Amino acid sequence: MHFSIPDLQQFRDDNGITYTGYNVYIDGFFHCTARYKQLLSLHEQLQAQYPHFKLPQFPPKKLFLTNSQLEERRTLLEKYIQLIGQNPVFANSGILITFLFSAQQETHSVRVHVVDIEVSLMNGYRIPLSVSSTDSSSTVLDIACNYVNLSKDLTKYFSLYLFNWSCAKDRQPCIKKLEEYESPYISQKYVRPEDKIVLRKSYWDPCYDLDLMIDRVSLDLLYLQLIEELDLGWMVADQGTREILSDHEAKKQKREYIEMARTLRHYGSVPAGEAITEAINVGDSNGSIRVRVSLASKELTLTSLDTRHEQRYKVTRMRCWRITTLHTMERQQTNGHDSLMDEPSKNFELSFEYLISKDNLVWVTLRTEHAIFISVCLQSIVEELMRQKNGEGPKSPRCKRASLTYLRRDGSTHLITPSSSSDTLSSANGDSSGSSRELFSVQKLTEKFASVAFKTGRDCVENNAFEAIGDEEL
Repeated sequence: MHFSIPDLQQFRDDNGITYTGYNVYIDGFFHCTARYKQLLSLHEQLQAQYPHFKLPQFPPKKLFLTNSQLEERRTLLEKYIQLIGQNPVFANSGILITFLFSAQQETHSVRVHVVDIEVSLMNGYRIPLSVSSTDSSSTVLDIACNYVNLSKDLTKYFSLYLFNWSCAKDRQPCIKKLEEYESPYISQKYVRPEDKIVLRKSYWDPCYDLDLMIDRVSLDLLYLQLIEELDLGWMVADQGTREILSDHEAKKQKREYIEMARTLRHYGSVPAGEAITEAINVGDSNGSIRVRVSLASKELTLTSLDTRHEQRYKVTRMRCWRITTLHTMERQQTNGHDSLMDEPSKNFELSFEYLISKDNLVWVTLRTEHAIFISVCLQSIVEELMRQKNGEGPKSPRCKRASLTYLRRDGSTHLITPSSSSDTLSSANGDSSGSSRELFSVQKLTEKFASVAFKTGRDCVENNAFEAIGDEEL
């Protein structure tokens, strides 16, 4: 999980007492607001659950903090939660999952009640469902798959996503996987109301397509997704191939359509928007150029917007990658024009160390506002590769919730067990306006460049799927 705490908020409770809430983002999206004492309670319960593991140091307690001290605490809390998210033991802990789920519910003041939501298929067909407002992503996924009569054995190949069709048409990042630490109802209604909840395949490697093609329902779901992705331009097909595919579609020859689509360039790719990089990274001459970024099974592809030159980078050749936030920029003039590398909208850099030949590692840097999205995709690809190496399936086992004493913002506690209700607030019906009034509004992560400390230039995500080049490959 990619955590950040880019900003904070001041609240006033019903007694007129002001307190500070820290805005927690996961994978670039706002998730919840938590007080210092709530994060401290999480830390103490993780410590009790894992006595033989060394947790990151938690920021010390202080009273009557000044503005500069609050900012220092924000930075330290951000560093702490990032280290927790980078440790697979803590990141997959039921305690952390339960805390994040409860904190999301409390942040948006959502009480347990039955709600009507829609889950869309990739052709726009909408599935009406009645669920609980605090049902987890896996619970809603099971309900949706049962509605379309998908075999339980094949549910592991699919996930629920928040999908933005407008961004998809522009080949911008348009999907966010709904994870177990969030409620699909809350995430869609309060965080990304312009998006739709969609059911789509959740794996990268096309080899898993074969498992879906032996079942009528899963075959239909894959078929509908491929038609939409071709229409969106995510796959490249010449006119002759498009005519053959159209003929298969008209005749409802779904299997033949899928088999031909699997031969197309960029099959299974996900767009990641545009970036600025050095021209040499796509085989062009010197200078900075704009490229389109996409990710597919085992590779990241850069395509020059000017020359259409394309360069593919194998994920298994990336030793590590990192995200850097650029805090200051000096505007440079080049022949009367601003340099591409100085655009203020590109204040994130994603860099990966790439093995181009034996013992020859080079850094490839992309300046893009979508750096976190690309990093999340890379991590997902690596995790799938590692599961394949271990002889496991396409999807990680579902994280189970654990018993947790959840400390609410007002200081009261609520014991949550795996078998108990997930309601963090109370058993009353309907959404609540909450007992705390916000004094300062939340700002989007990409508007907070100056305060984000997502990763320093020295901190890297190590790639466990990295493969060194042997003499026989040279």
